[in-house]
Amino acid sequence: MSGTASIFRIPVAKVTEAEAVERIVALAKQQADDNKRAAFVATLNVDFVCNAVSGWPFGGNDELWGYLKNADMVTADGMPIVLLSKLLRNPLPERVTGADMVPAICRRFAEEGLSVYVLGGDKAVVEEAFAKLVGRGVPDTPPTARPEAAPYRLRVVGIDDSFVKLDEEQPEIVERINAAKPDLLFVALGNPKQELWMGRNAARLDVPVMIGVGGTFNFITGKVKRAPCWIQRSGLEWIYRIYQEPGRLWRRYAYGLVKFSWLSLRALLGGFK
Repeated sequence: MSGTASIFRIPVAKVTEAEAVERIVALAKQQADDNKRAAFVATLNVDFVCNAVSGWPFGGNDELWGYLKNADMVTADGMPIVLLSKLLRNPLPERVTGADMVPAICRRFAEEGLSVYVLGGDKAVVEEAFAKLVGRGVPDTPPTARPEAAPYRLRVVGIDDSFVKLDEEQPEIVERINAAKPDLLFVALGNPKQELWMGRNAARLDVPVMIGVGGTFNFITGKVKRAPCWIQRSGLEWIYRIYQEPGRLWRRYAYGLVKFSWLSLRALLGGFK
């Protein structure tokens, strides 16, 4: 399956997780060869939609919406997105989450000898996440130590936990990333901050491809527990997340449920053609 499904005018790729990962690997190689601007990859969920999409009586963020509409690849990080695509009779094959893709991307980048850089998140958590990924089959042994057992290794060329400000350019952050020359930039600032930062800095970044990963490294380390698979598939993971952090999340998810339902109704009535 190929092509896209238009969800609130955002072209969501009709890809499986494996296909999305291979497309990211291809973007890393192609963009590095062609010396183009950094390719923009986003993982769309209900929270992203509610932050970006305007629809009376709800506001949005046109800048963020524009970045999503013009991204090089958007995946469906949320069962409500997949279910809506089916109701719109342009079905997406499956949910493709950042939390699932990051380990798979790291595995493929290790096999290809490609490098990654992380901006955002807690440095200790990110380092712990990479250590756990090694245990799950991502080679990270220096070739001089066990070349026969680890012909490839994941090259992590930078972890930057600087405080990122959207209202300042902070050229030193871009300079550090460019100096490291990674093949892929993970931006772990959370939505909408990470997508806004990527969109505003894409032209200045000497990076083949970048992807916003939010709190993925917290999931990998187990700092934040993911819902059981059957809950994820049912589209009810948001209930599990509220159960974990009710004080912080219930208002955000309640607002998201109401706004996404309203926007979905508008989409089904042809309001986003």
